[in-house]
Amino acid sequence: MTKQSLILYSCGSDLIVDFIEVCLKNTIEIEAIINNLDVTPDPDLQAIPLSEYDFAKKQAPFLVPLFTPRNRYLASREALGYHLTPFDLLSDRNNDLPLKFTCGVGCFINKGVVIGSHSRLGNYVLINRGACLGHHLVLEDYVSIGPGVTTGGGVTVKTGALIGTGAVILPGMTIGEHAVVGAGTVVAHNVKGHSVVMGNPAEPIRVNDNAF
Repeated sequence: MTKQSLILYSCGSDLIVDFIEVCLKNTIEIEAIINNLDVTPDPDLQAIPLSEYDFAKKQAPFLVPLFTPRNRYLASREALGYHLTPFDLLSDRNNDLPLKFTCGVGCFINKGVVIGSHSRLGNYVLINRGACLGHHLVLEDYVSIGPGVTTGGGVTVKTGALIGTGAVILPGMTIGEHAVVGAGTVVAHNVKGHSVVMGNPAEPIRVNDNAF
């Protein structure tokens, strides 16, 4: 069996440590870590500056270890512009994923995640550690789910939305495109697109001006 490998495209977030740990646990080789943001990464990462990477050679598929939907979108578009192809799904091998489950490309599911049956993930979705997500879940493209998020069944999260740490979304709710649900928020009604909500119950506080 051929050993899998991938490129981590960006090192601008602490999430990269979790990506590396999941790769090691799943025996997936990291071909390269690319520094596309001109940041100063941990020297132990041995990240390669974007200007020095040889895109002419045959490449492994890529994943983007960035939590914010806009940043993940921009980095993914950039990687595709260099003719890289997205890795399908990187998920911790101990996660409880259902048999009836579909997933797009470029997705990452961190440690300790539970997802209910008949659920669907779009492309470039990121689910952080300890999330417990109900059945018939729909996460559209570039959705970000924070650590410890809980959802009931039948929840839909639209493109580019971000759900903050420890938020609770009650059954059947829809979170609109590019909406942001703040940490610890309890969502008992649908959330409009491009809105930022916080509190228990969730109340809008401003417009999300960081959409893509």
